[in-house]
Parts: sequence; structure tokens; C-alpha cells
Amino acid sequence: MRSATSTRRSVTFWVAAAAVLGASGVTAVVSHKYGIALGLLVLLAGILVADPVLIAVAAFPGAFLLLRVGGSSTNLSVSDLIVFVAALASVTQVDWSRARGLRAFLTTFLVYEAVLIVVVAVHPNRYDIVEWFHRMSDVAGSVVIGWVVAASGRLNVAIRLYLAAASTVAVIAIFTAVRLGFAPAQWGVYQKNAVGAMMWVAIVVTQLNPRWLGLSTRWARIPEVLCFFGLLASQSRQAMIVLIGALVLATMVRSDVHRRSKLIFVFVLPLAVLAYFTFKTQFAVNPKFNSVAIRVDQLSIALDVWHKNPWLGQGMRFYNLPAFVGVPVPPNVIIGGLASTGIVGVIALLVFFGTSLGVVFRLPRAYGVLALSILAGHYVEGLFDIFWIGAYAAIPFLVVGMCLGAADTDLLGVRPVERAPARTRPRLLHAPP
Repeated sequence: MRSATSTRRSVTFWVAAAAVLGASGVTAVVSHKYGIALGLLVLLAGILVADPVLIAVAAFPGAFLLLRVGGSSTNLSVSDLIVFVAALASVTQVDWSRARGLRAFLTTFLVYEAVLIVVVAVHPNRYDIVEWFHRMSDVAGSVVIGWVVAASGRLNVAIRLYLAAASTVAVIAIFTAVRLGFAPAQWGVYQKNAVGAMMWVAIVVTQLNPRWLGLSTRWARIPEVLCFFGLLASQSRQAMIVLIGALVLATMVRSDVHRRSKLIFVFVLPLAVLAYFTFKTQFAVNPKFNSVAIRVDQLSIALDVWHKNPWLGQGMRFYNLPAFVGVPVPPNVIIGGLASTGIVGVIALLVFFGTSLGVVFRLPRAYGVLALSILAGHYVEGLFDIFWIGAYAAIPFLVVGMCLGAADTDLLGVRPVERAPARTRPRLLHAPP
């Protein structure tokens, strides 16, 4: 009986494999593009069956791939697609019984997403729907990915791949700046502020370098120095300011970071000087059309849009609608929120910002300092640039997710790992002591 069942399963498997191979071959002959896509899907399915966590690990370097996919209606990047697939693979790998910090963080974000459903209902168009799922993937999906990578013991591999990708972008930025005569390093879809945002997060990770990352000091210094020069090459003033703020915050909340404050000032002082002089020079050369003046004009336009519907705005990605052709994406998360989701949406957003910071602040300091510095820096950066559709938006939440995963599984033995009692519903908003 068992041998007959085993035979049927074997025959079914090989028939399915032959069908997939035949379909791949026919598709490859008809269209190389679709043949490659089908081959990648088969490979992805195999990885999902063999080890889903590998896809989560791949999301860390994959988050740096900013090439666009789809048309203007989706406006997504390769990194968005990788994070979305990795999140689907990761969500089944979470041990929810001990994911107390993760549950608390996700609860705060799901409340915000629930409010956005009202915005989608008022403005039922494809742009709103795509952006709702995009925010879910970039924030909740990225945090789940980071948690799974930390809890599964793959953290060291993932963080090394992440730093290798960041270092690669840094090297390209350095050579690009030299080639352009020390102009801001930007190429293709890698705009200078996008490069700067990638660099400052990597610098904070390597500078703080908590023990549970498993990185030696010598190994961490190489990507740290490369990313520092990559940040200088980008000449992104907002990234420089955010980096300074994140490092200062870290020194204020953790004593061992404070003991390394002299090394931190090696980064802070030249960045502050460079930011000041580039800002001063730009105003002197172009007093009317500098970056500040352009942003003020864009924010003024966004406020005019908000006045048309103060309470629920014009919908997420309203700037893609025919009625708002020529309206730029607002470079400020609050004013952009007013224009797109109105007062209701901004209140929900501020609640999410505050409660999410509270979740990571209540983590043990060994895990929470990195998460707090990255998260606070990312939110502050949103006051100066595009927040939700920035192609680098997932990276800070991947780091926060791995901090939550390290804390929930207690990699350093800071406190006993607490499990929810059987048949007892956990209190989602109760953060770990």
C-alpha cells in the first residue's frame, strides 16, 4: 500500500516537473523575456520549498536595487518587488508566541493602515490601492523580514550581504563624483538623496555595531569608511544632518556608545562643515532656484491641493491623477500626508510614528539603541524628502525588524525569553521589559 502511494507521488512529481520544463522551453522560444521570468518563478518556487528564509536574507542586499518595474500606475522598484516576495515567504516563519516586540510594532502600523482604508474608500482608484499595499509591504513586510532573519540565525550572513551592497553603492558614488569633477554623485535612478539615505543607515549600523550582529570591529570599519566617503560623494545635506542626529541620539541613550563619542565626532565634524559650506555656496550662486526654494514651492503647491479636501485629502499618489498633472510629489511626509490623506491620515501617521518609537525605546538597550537611532532618523529624514515612494524606504525598517527579532529571541541573554502561556491570548501592545 505504501509503495503504491509512494509510486503515485513520484509519478506525479516527475509529470509536474516535465510539464514545467516543457512550458519553460516553449515560453523561452516564443519570448526570451517571458522565458526568463518563468524560469525565475520556478527558481523562486524551489527556494520557497527548500528554505524560505533564504529569500528573506536576499532582501537585505536586494533593497539596494532601485531599477523601476511596471508602468507609472505602479511606480515600483525591483527592491519593492523583492521585499514583497520576501515578506510573503517570511510571514509563515514567524514564531508569534515570542514575537512580542514584533506584534507591538505591527499593531501600531495596522491601525494606521486601517485608517488609510477610509481614504481608499473615498478615493477608489488604482493608485490608492497600489500605494496601500506598497506601504504595507515596505513597513510591515520589511519588519517581518528583519525579524525572521534575526530569529532564524541568519543575521550575520544577511548583514554582511547588506554591507557589501552598501559598500558597492558607495564605491560607485565615489568614482562617479570624481568623474563628474566632484559634483554630487548621482546616476540613473540613484539620485543623490537616495544614495545619501543608503549611506547614513549603513554608517549608523557599522558605527554602533552591537555585539549580536556578530561583526568584528575590523570587518565593520571597511564598509563604514567606504559609506562615509560615499555620503561625502553624494553631497546629500539632509542625509548628513540625519546621520549627525542619529549618532548624537545613540550617545545619549547608551553609555558604551558614549564612550566611543570621540570616534563619532570624527564623522560629525566634517559632515557638519561640508553641509554648511555646500548650503552657503548654493544660496550664493543661485538664490532663487536652490534646493530650499524649490522645496518651498513644492510644499506650497501641496498645501493648495490639501485645501480642496482638508479632512481626507485627494488620495495617496494623487499626483498621478489627471486632475493634478504637473503637481510634484511633496518632499515632506507631513504636508504630503495632508495633501494625500488629509487631517485624519496625518493624525494616524503621527500616532504611528510616536507609538512605533515607543516600542523600540522600550526594548533592552542592547537591542533598542540601533533601532531607535535608525527609526528616528528615518522619520526626521521624511521631513526633508519624499517618504513613502522613496526607493530606499524599506532599508530602515529591515534594520528595525532585525533589532526586534534579536530582542524577542534574546540573542545576548539580556533577559529570559518569554513565551505566551498556552491558550492565552497575548496582549499585543505589551512591550518587553
